[in-house]
This record gives sequence, C-alpha cells and structure tokens, in this order.
Amino acid sequence: MKIKTSDIEKMIRRTKRLNMKVIEENAPPTLNEYILECLNEKGVRRSKLIGMLNIDRNYGYQILNGTRTPTRRIIIQIGLILGLEVSQVQKMLTIAERDVLYVRRPEDAKIVHCLEHKFTYEESCEFIWGEVPIKT
Repeated sequence: MKIKTSDIEKMIRRTKRLNMKVIEENAPPTLNEYILECLNEKGVRRSKLIGMLNIDRNYGYQILNGTRTPTRRIIIQIGLILGLEVSQVQKMLTIAERDVLYVRRPEDAKIVHCLEHKFTYEESCEFIWGEVPIKT
C-alpha cells in the first residue's frame, strides 16, 4: 500500500536521514492512473468522459491508457466534468507537467471560480471560454 504524500512530507521534515527507499516505493501515479482513479471515485464511465470532452475516441482512449498526454485545456475540462477540487486539478496538471492554475491569470481565475463553486460543465465552458460544449 502506498503512503500518502502528506505522510512522506512529514517523514522528510522530522528525520535527519532521508530514506530514499520509501520515496522509490511510493512513486507518484501516472496521469492516466490518476484520471482513472477520479473516474472511479465519481462513477463516470470512460466513454461518457470522452463523449463530453468531444474529442476523437482514439485520442480519448490514448489519454486513458497513458499513451498520450492531454493538453492543459483537456486536463482542466476533465476536472470540470468530474467536479473535482482545485487541488485535484492542480495535481493532474503537475503530473502532466503542464502549468498549474494561477489565479492572477484571468482564465485561470475563472477556472478556479467554477471549480470552487461547483458550476456544471456547460456553465463552466460558457463562463471560461464563452462557448457551450457540443452535446454528443
């Protein structure tokens, strides 16, 4: 069983000798693993997520099986569709090595606002990008 990141941080703070074995045995999840974990938590099927993203089916499954890394916007859209917390979206962006949300950027401030206030996906897209997603 993996140790929580917060527990690893505590261990690093209170010990004088860093146990790299613990770090190596508790590697961070890959982006696709984390997305799949979030999908399971929210009870959303892969096909539904891909349909709501309105992306090519092959590209969607490549994201979910880890052979393609999605754009920053797709990652944010996944977070909005799943109704994730800001911290969860930040984690996805970090894992994917994309810019994290920074509220001094107007678009990012809107994204954080939508996540914090639990806007629907459609409301979020209209508020952030001025477009309503195509229903599939």
